[in-house]
Amino acid sequence: MPRKTGHAPIPVHLAPFAGPSNASGSSLQRIYDTAPIGLAFLSPDCRYLQINQRLTEICGISVEDHLGRTVRECVPALADSVEAIVRTMLETHEPVTGIEVAGQRADDPEQRSWITYWHPVHGADDEIIGINVAAEEITERKRAEAALQASEQQFRTLSDSMPQLVWMGETDGSIFWFNSQLPDFAVVPAEAIAGKDWLAALAPNMPREQWHECLEAGLPFEMELELFGRDERLRPFLTRIIPLRDPEGRLYRWIGTHIDISEQKRREAHIQFIADELSHRGKNLLAVVMAIANQTSKHAEDVDQYHDRFAERLAALSHSHDLLVRDRWFGAPFSDLIATQLKPFAEVDRGRIDVAGPPLTLRPQAVQYLGLAVHELATNASKHGALSGMQGHISIQWQVDASTDTVQMTWRESDGPTVVPPKRRGFGHVVIEQIVPRALRGTGALDFAPEGVSWTFAFPVQECEIPNVSPSGPQ
Repeated sequence: MPRKTGHAPIPVHLAPFAGPSNASGSSLQRIYDTAPIGLAFLSPDCRYLQINQRLTEICGISVEDHLGRTVRECVPALADSVEAIVRTMLETHEPVTGIEVAGQRADDPEQRSWITYWHPVHGADDEIIGINVAAEEITERKRAEAALQASEQQFRTLSDSMPQLVWMGETDGSIFWFNSQLPDFAVVPAEAIAGKDWLAALAPNMPREQWHECLEAGLPFEMELELFGRDERLRPFLTRIIPLRDPEGRLYRWIGTHIDISEQKRREAHIQFIADELSHRGKNLLAVVMAIANQTSKHAEDVDQYHDRFAERLAALSHSHDLLVRDRWFGAPFSDLIATQLKPFAEVDRGRIDVAGPPLTLRPQAVQYLGLAVHELATNASKHGALSGMQGHISIQWQVDASTDTVQMTWRESDGPTVVPPKRRGFGHVVIEQIVPRALRGTGALDFAPEGVSWTFAFPVQECEIPNVSPSGPQ
């Protein structure tokens, strides 16, 4: 039997002839010379006895320059292979088919390929008198195969680098290809996935009705489902399965993708949390504004005074909110809150206000209410207290008391005019003695001592974020 390399042989048997001697010989010669495949007749010692134009394209040598010369002389790069084939045929008397040959011509750098078929020609005593050679050029086919392999490799690389699970299935939904991500979430071994549908491979406990309806009708399928990974974590996936159709509209394949939407779900949950938190804080803010409006109206002597005081207090509340927005509503540093609320009074940089305390980040509610308290104290100091003259000082300190889990804050004025206790309780009193302690679950004391106003206030440390700093006291 002839030896093969996976290609169907082309049976070509040509008898050697010295030249055309009649009309039929002439016709045969024309066919030989114009055949679309390369043809040659070799002697047992590998000399070209006959060759057509098509085969000379392998080496670029003319027909005349081949005749009588050996393969080694004409195509030295192929000589060892050709001589080995001929030796085998002389020993076995059998054809050798499907031998692939590749090479370049000296005048053409392009790589070309042929598939060759070798058949012995026997004489009267069954002795091999020559070899018929047929060579079919397969350069374009090799290029197409290489392009297809490159495309397939590119597709495999792309699909395996995708974070999604991807598979392709036959018309009945049975999987015949899947990317490297899918086995991490399959409930069966990787080698058992092929031939199963995606539900059997990934989610055997899921209801099958919806998928089967789409499978029978050839319609796209989409749903969210949760899958267990090899890390035993349950993750949400968006499943999309699309039918592929040929130009006539016939369904010939399914392609399915399963996209991990864990991050999307987390973002959605976070957005909902923010919306709920914004609603909650908005309501709290409106309640604070209403309280400011009501209390200001009770203590204002006329509309102009009400307008001025209300505007100042809203501005103080706005400054606190600017800090919260800057830090994305996680809170604000205690020191930043003090600086922001005292900035309108322009005394911090003149050395008349001392601020000291460990690094603390106040939670949003503490920022709002302590901001109002500091504003009221600073406003009173600028009108009646330490900041109303040129010699007064204010000391603001805070520290963490680990024994009571509280933050202790102190506002103390000195070197100002002699303090006379107010005859009536204004809005500032209400804020400092009622609103702020109630909102922050704290306790405080406001003292109008002759030497200066002081306020001490203690509130739960839970209203703060404390970094890794020793709560030993003010710095």
